[in-house]
Amino acid sequence: MHALLVNPWIYDFKCHDFWIKPYGLLKIATILKNNGFSVDLIDCMDRFAPEMKNYKVKDEEFGKGKFYYEELIKPEIYMKIPRKYKRYGMPVDVFKDKLNKVDKPDIIIITSSMTYNYEGVFLAIDILKEKFERIKIILGGIYATLCTEHAKKNKKISFVWKGPIDKTFFRLIKQCTGKEIDCNENLNEIIPDYSFYKNIPYVVMRLTYGCPFNCTYCAIKDFYNGYYQRDRENVLAELKKYHEMGITDIAFYDDALLYKNFYIKSILKEIIKLNFKFRFHTPNGLHASYIDEELAGLLKKSGFVDLRISLETSDYEMQKKTGGKVTNESFKTAIENLKKAGYTGKDIGVYILAGLPGQTYDSVLKDVNYLMDKKVKIKLANYSPIPGTVDFLQIKPDIRAQIAAEPLKQNELYFLTLNNDFGWEENEKIKIIINEYNNKL
Repeated sequence: MHALLVNPWIYDFKCHDFWIKPYGLLKIATILKNNGFSVDLIDCMDRFAPEMKNYKVKDEEFGKGKFYYEELIKPEIYMKIPRKYKRYGMPVDVFKDKLNKVDKPDIIIITSSMTYNYEGVFLAIDILKEKFERIKIILGGIYATLCTEHAKKNKKISFVWKGPIDKTFFRLIKQCTGKEIDCNENLNEIIPDYSFYKNIPYVVMRLTYGCPFNCTYCAIKDFYNGYYQRDRENVLAELKKYHEMGITDIAFYDDALLYKNFYIKSILKEIIKLNFKFRFHTPNGLHASYIDEELAGLLKKSGFVDLRISLETSDYEMQKKTGGKVTNESFKTAIENLKKAGYTGKDIGVYILAGLPGQTYDSVLKDVNYLMDKKVKIKLANYSPIPGTVDFLQIKPDIRAQIAAEPLKQNELYFLTLNNDFGWEENEKIKIIINEYNNKL
């Protein structure tokens, strides 16, 4: 049996390689190979593929960088957004050339990123169906999970998979191929297969799955219900493998990496003892409440760099309303502990949300001033309206119906054109203030 896995393009106004890898597909590849499948992966977002040598844009520190892109005509609903619309990733002709070199698959599995990026998914499906008309396609990932009914309208997709990869998913593959798949092992412990990449400057990892918190703007419960910490020895074995591969940069995709922090502490102590020389990154943000003095020191000694901390808002009432995972007091203590451990303000990037239902320019500016006082780097994260979340229900019913019906309208920049409390003009003013401050930090 042969499987073809595809990570499609991203259509958006902005996209940067902050350690983007199709983590779920890479785990599926491991399981399929363990069950006798041969597997091909075409990752449209692989900046380092040999075929992309003539399309290189700009590499940055820690494996980050800019994607090659081609400018597109904006969909009609985006005409009010004063930005260029682009398809990020390898040129379509390169994708087709790679497709011509793979064996005919028995099953095709495609992942999807944010809901409003589905145009890249549909383009990949169109091309795949043109070449492999009778082969069944399974679509999973973020868009497939959050906008399942919308995805099902595309009749070229055989099955839309909602939620995490579990044993039922592999029964679906058996249904499509007739091939029995043994997956009695704990799927949370499966190590992703990076052998498809000829050049790989970084890998991504998970130490935990799910999140014990209930933030009103987050849809994590649709992807993993509950909270799971991986076996400590398996984590260390995976890290040893990457050490032997010569990997330096590792990004954690965890949503609650520091929860019950004795777990992460025990792993970091072993990393230090083993003298692994990694640079760890936390693009999803760390929970400030768990950064005590000991953990701050371990983060520094074990190689965590360019930290990302989640604050979201400094407003006490909004903190309580949105989930209560952090307070200004616990945040202040965390920053003090990190600076005692040797981090500077430039090393600590703090996320604040802008555009939450009920949030105004003045409240976002208050958050900006609060972080300026703490002398840390400010990272503005625009609110994206996600169907099914508590905050989504706070949006006016007529607007909410439009957004739910068309995933393109879930783009955070599009929402700025609808948001009377915090719109495009307010966002641009805040960005100027933040950029001027960060540049002087």
